[in-house]
Amino acid sequence: MKKFKNEFIGISSGFLWAVNGLVLSVLLGSELMKNYSEAIVFFLPLVFAGFNDLFAGLLVLGYDKFLGKLKLFLPSLKTKTGKWVCLAGLIGGPVGQCSYIMGISLAGPAYAIPISALCPMFGTILSFIFLKEKINLKTFICIVGCIIGTFVLSYEEPSGNYPYFYLGILFSLIAGFSWGLEATIVTYATKEELDEEIILTIRELISGISILFVVLPFMKLFGGFVTTIQSFAILKYLFFAGFFAGLSYLLYYKGMNLNGVSKGMALNSTFSLWSVVLSVIFLSTPLTMFLVVGVIIVTISIIGLSFNG
Repeated sequence: MKKFKNEFIGISSGFLWAVNGLVLSVLLGSELMKNYSEAIVFFLPLVFAGFNDLFAGLLVLGYDKFLGKLKLFLPSLKTKTGKWVCLAGLIGGPVGQCSYIMGISLAGPAYAIPISALCPMFGTILSFIFLKEKINLKTFICIVGCIIGTFVLSYEEPSGNYPYFYLGILFSLIAGFSWGLEATIVTYATKEELDEEIILTIRELISGISILFVVLPFMKLFGGFVTTIQSFAILKYLFFAGFFAGLSYLLYYKGMNLNGVSKGMALNSTFSLWSVVLSVIFLSTPLTMFLVVGVIIVTISIIGLSFNG
């Protein structure tokens, strides 16, 4: 029973990440988008990415307070690892998270989320290049499987209003690459012992703050921030999205601690399948052969990579 409970925690992290994508997708397709000027609607995923990570960071910060670890936050920022985590957060947030939500907006969650889940593949390749980690035959086959699965998944455009479908696929690939690079940096930098909750807090807050107060002003999209904070209905969606994202990350780390890193990553990778299930149920996404086969190939390949070694 205890073993099942540990595995349930890992699977739940993947499920909640898929729910996060579903909430953001529902918001992007809602009538609330009429609150924004047409000039910035295309780039609204950047605004939502900032709020998503900020709310997730505040949730984890509250959890740190509950655990009595809040006093460790500022001292951790001064450590070498803390500084590396800040850099990783800038890559995984402004680049990765923004690309992820752009992908959901342009290609739909059933297609974008599984492709963004290719981060273990990119992480494996980057670790081979920069950390000199070996790639065995099994790893190579799984990487090829990821590539084939991505091709199958994106081969046929979905029905509906997705005129920029392949641009969405590209953004999803950028998200996966960014998160793979982020994981590689953290792996390289984690030499000092920092609590996982503190690392997660740093990552999420750095990401949210940098997107909202650096990226948006730089891209002249800060009007989107102002419009968002004036709408309780929009903030409600973003709060729930951030809540599910923060809880997903906490369960992900907990799952790796209880099940081991490889199994924890594999259980979390089920969000590829959950995203399709939720999209079919709540967004009426057509269940095509290419979608089913592509997601299955990608998911099996990612799980294989997660169990590598």
